[in-house]
Amino acid sequence: MRTMPEETKTCGKECRLMFGPGRTTCAYYPPVYDKHGNNLNPDGNVTSGDCSCGTCGKQWVYSTQYGETTYKEI
Repeated sequence: MRTMPEETKTCGKECRLMFGPGRTTCAYYPPVYDKHGNNLNPDGNVTSGDCSCGTCGKQWVYSTQYGETTYKEI
């Protein structure tokens, strides 16, 4: 499940977000494992893009790295 901008929780409308195409950096992060099989060097590439709400009209840019997504309203 994708995380959503915090503003959608307090909007008061039934927000429906549409995501445009994402862009991802292209660096190679060679896997390094500990003795338990945990990857100590996870993929650090950043995916970014934009999204908008078809209901209230708000727009955001987003950035995802290491599984954490941040949004900034535009």
